[in-house]
Amino acid sequence: MELLENLDQKKILEIGVAEGGSSIIILNAIKDIEDSHLFSIDLSKNNMIGYCVNNLFQNLSNKWTLFTGNIAARFMKRIGNNIDMVLIDSVHFEPGEILDFLMVLPFLKEEAIVILHDIGNQITKCGQKNSRRNFAPYKIFNIIRGKKFYPSGNYILTKDIGGIKLEKNQFKFIHDYFRTLGGQWDYFPEETHIDLMRNYIKIYYDNDCSMMFEETVKFNREFVKNNLGELFIDTTPS
Repeated sequence: MELLENLDQKKILEIGVAEGGSSIIILNAIKDIEDSHLFSIDLSKNNMIGYCVNNLFQNLSNKWTLFTGNIAARFMKRIGNNIDMVLIDSVHFEPGEILDFLMVLPFLKEEAIVILHDIGNQITKCGQKNSRRNFAPYKIFNIIRGKKFYPSGNYILTKDIGGIKLEKNQFKFIHDYFRTLGGQWDYFPEETHIDLMRNYIKIYYDNDCSMMFEETVKFNREFVKNNLGELFIDTTPS
């Protein structure tokens, strides 16, 4: 992964694991960096999560910790502060990656690197229903304040991934980030995850952020229920 080259990341977080293809790339990049470690989170409890590391690259597993079965907010305190880099490659639909970034931000080191996959603004046809796949990573990538960079080489192969070296004092932009949650969501998270996120925001963000979260949750609970029903979401690992 070219975005990892010439960087000295010791504490890396990955959100969205699937079978562990990206995990292998990251672990190979940090295997010779002393005290480096990759923490990975996946909402699914599927036995295939992290398969590549667990079954094919066990020699790298000493630098890897995998958490499954919940959103990042459940695990961030255990992972701890001073995260050098985060790769976010999760649900691709709103509010997915936007919430992922907000859960991670309080634990990132100053001027950390944020990498997002599937940042192409793709509105495609999935089955018989329109899909706004990649809208969430597209939106949050473009609003995060910092120096943007992309892999070189074949644009067709690299156009959907990009990195950001965060500006200092990210919390001065936090209301802009929470406003990105506004508008119509493509799915509604489980209520247990909403409750977890609500409490998380109260701890790490201000009252205005909590208010914006509550307003958009209230709107989208009704919007998804009344307008989308069983929204088709392609959960095939990317």
